[in-house]
Amino acid sequence: MFDARRVRNFCLLGCLAALAACSNGRGSVDSEPPPPPPSGPAQESFTVGGTITGLDGNGLVLQLNGGNDLAVSNDGAFTFTTQLADATAYTVAVLTQPTGPSQTCTIGNAGGTIAAANVTNIAITCATGAFALHVTVSGLAGTGLVLQNNGTDDLPISANGEVSFPTPYASGADYDVTVKTQPSGPSQSCTVANGAGRIGSGDVTNVTVACATGTFSIGVTVSGLVGSQPQLVLQNNRGDDLTINGNGLFQFGGLLASGAKYEVTVAKQPTNPTQSCAVDKGTGTVVAANVTDIVVRCMTGSFTIGGTISGLDGSGLQLRLNNGQPLNVLARAPDFAFQTLLASGTNYVVEVVGQPSDPAQECRITSGGSGIVQGANVTNVAVTCTTRSFRIGGSVSGLRGEDLVLRANDGETLAIASNGTFSFTNLHLSGSDYEVVVQSPPHDPTQSCTIARGKAKVGNGDVRDIQVTCAISTFTVGGTVSDLLGTGLVLQNNGGNNLSVTANGTFTFTTELASGSNYAVTVAQHPSNPTQMCSVVPGTGSGPVVDQAITSVQITCSTSDFAVGGTITNLVGSGLLLQNNGGDDLRVDSGSTFQFATHIPSGAGYNVTIVGQPAAPAQACTIAAGTESGTVTNANVSTVQISCVTTEFSIGGTVTGLTIGQVLLQINGDEVLTVGASGPFTFVTSLPNGAQYSVTVVPQPGPPGQTCSVSPATAMGVVSGANVTNVEVICN
Repeated sequence: MFDARRVRNFCLLGCLAALAACSNGRGSVDSEPPPPPPSGPAQESFTVGGTITGLDGNGLVLQLNGGNDLAVSNDGAFTFTTQLADATAYTVAVLTQPTGPSQTCTIGNAGGTIAAANVTNIAITCATGAFALHVTVSGLAGTGLVLQNNGTDDLPISANGEVSFPTPYASGADYDVTVKTQPSGPSQSCTVANGAGRIGSGDVTNVTVACATGTFSIGVTVSGLVGSQPQLVLQNNRGDDLTINGNGLFQFGGLLASGAKYEVTVAKQPTNPTQSCAVDKGTGTVVAANVTDIVVRCMTGSFTIGGTISGLDGSGLQLRLNNGQPLNVLARAPDFAFQTLLASGTNYVVEVVGQPSDPAQECRITSGGSGIVQGANVTNVAVTCTTRSFRIGGSVSGLRGEDLVLRANDGETLAIASNGTFSFTNLHLSGSDYEVVVQSPPHDPTQSCTIARGKAKVGNGDVRDIQVTCAISTFTVGGTVSDLLGTGLVLQNNGGNNLSVTANGTFTFTTELASGSNYAVTVAQHPSNPTQMCSVVPGTGSGPVVDQAITSVQITCSTSDFAVGGTITNLVGSGLLLQNNGGDDLRVDSGSTFQFATHIPSGAGYNVTIVGQPAAPAQACTIAAGTESGTVTNANVSTVQISCVTTEFSIGGTVTGLTIGQVLLQINGDEVLTVGASGPFTFVTSLPNGAQYSVTVVPQPGPPGQTCSVSPATAMGVVSGANVTNVEVICN
């Protein structure tokens, strides 16, 4: 069946191949010259694309990195419009699968990183479901018939009718149905028609198998034979001689099964008189019936022109006699004879008009190619064939390194210095196997090179389609981390590719770097719990990637220290003594905040205690529950809360009018305070809350002076939760 879509796709692929050949220096296409390369520090960008095969439906839509939708309707090459910068990651996905017919398209080489070259190796393969392979069998009488598809899928047949191979086949798959085992009881010969082809978009229903019982004869009708005993000798398949002494219908003694090949030739021409006999319709295949249409015509005085062929391996050799119709010569035939008979005395010229292929050969007439018929068949025309030799080569793309060396299977090596076409020097015989491999990959930068179409048979011309594609090798960057205690450490390479590190030991960034590029490892985030400062050991964090993974980056971490302190409320006395973790004494005489001198590492514990209470006045200080201890985290501790309560109060007041000498004051008949001038006074002795106090003037002997007395209203009282400051001493 004619498939317009496949013809269109085939033409498209041919056009694309022609354009590719032009771009590789094998042709030219009229077009404007390419724009000049960008100058300055601007970064070069590259395209992403590949090829599509097997597409039969409509509506296929591809996506690049979640956008840049690309609708595709044909097999062949595709390229996204968006270009990506070098080292950018890319991912190609199928957004919409094709319909009409429904197909499933899968992607090979779907993702990667731009490596300073256009991406062309993304492979989209579309398949149209799976279909049945039906076979219609007729004429079957025996048992044991077994069919086989593609040499592996067996199908036993027990009756006439339609049967199907058990394995469904994908659209586009090739099939080749053959008879593996012929039936017996009775013995039969079964032949397959329409047995080879390719699965399309539906079940295969036109394969037929016809079976015939027994074997069949090969008959020949002879005309023009003269003489009493001419003794014409015919052969079938270069054997089974049949001697014929007259005209009429004759049969070879041997019988052939249906499906067998036959080839009837003249083994001996008749004499008395000399005649030349030619066979018409002498080759074919037995198809479940006797062969009766072979004709042998004999002529008196006319002779055949023929000879021998040496070295013929290919097919398609054509010889011509006297500018007549070409004679097609079978592959490896040792001799030939033209069907046209020539009368004695006629000139003849034999020439080669079609050279063989598969393998490609050059055949020429080496002797007897021309002359005059001399009353006998001409049998001395000699044709000699030699197999042609061709070069193998192709093109190299993506090469940036040095010392790329290719090797052919005959041992010849070829050094490649740059992108473009290449060709090995040695010649390879047509039909021989060739294989090209990478013997030495490039370096500086290190690259890996792959070969497409590098292994096949030499055909009928130079091999020019070997494709060597080189990509810069990529390597990982990593190293070791030591003394890590906290969590949240994040490293960066070249300002990106963040990597979280949770423990000491080795680390490796996920993004590999191309050989020849540089790496620079930095600390993007320092750890906490405990807080630490991590740094890259000088000389290990940056440099070029050469030809192996980087494992020498060293990260070391150190723990941060923080102060421990807090707040104090109502401190009026002096001599408050604090400790942290049983040491680091801190005396606090005033103020509302405090901080220990010794800092504590992040992650360590702290425990603040009061080991000395303040005096003058005496106070009782306590630490608020839940604030006295904990663990240092990522900052100074300032949450310890201390509150003080005064437990004794001072007694004092004011002296007025004192101008001469001094006055002695006494409290509760105990402490005596000497006051030498007017102004405020305070006894050293303090009294607890609720205690009674009585202030008096101690009499003094001596010369007359002033008289001082305590105001009766303020001379005595009870301490009421505060210092007493209202005692009045009046001097006259």
